[in-house]
Amino acid sequence: MSSQLTECKHNVVYAGVINLIRGFGIVGAVDAWTCTLCSELWCDEKRMEHQELPPEVGLPPRTQGADWVALVCDDGSKLDWNLLQLKKGQTFQHACKVFTNCNLNVTDEWTLECDTKHPGFHRLIRVRPNLNKSIYV
Repeated sequence: MSSQLTECKHNVVYAGVINLIRGFGIVGAVDAWTCTLCSELWCDEKRMEHQELPPEVGLPPRTQGADWVALVCDDGSKLDWNLLQLKKGQTFQHACKVFTNCNLNVTDEWTLECDTKHPGFHRLIRVRPNLNKSIYV
């Protein structure tokens, strides 16, 4: 597959969207594009609170072997989310508007284990299997 990634003359088309919904409103969306030749996926986040254009032009950089996921963080009163590229078994440091200084581990089932005891939760939403769906967060 790695030779496909470096040799493909990507023919990119829009693949779909995931809407992230809380209560009665959309808090954000993930747009996805795919290559019709090698099926590689690229994603871009759209946040409802700001609509600035990203500084880069074109498709976002891709991490080989990683899946695109929306990381949702919720403590019951505050919610935040980030678009990331992660791999099963990966451990990473995370801080957001809801939680600070968490070490998160991605399990084989695409759930998260957190080393910090705090109220609330972290949740992963994989992009590819959820395209063109609305996910309630």
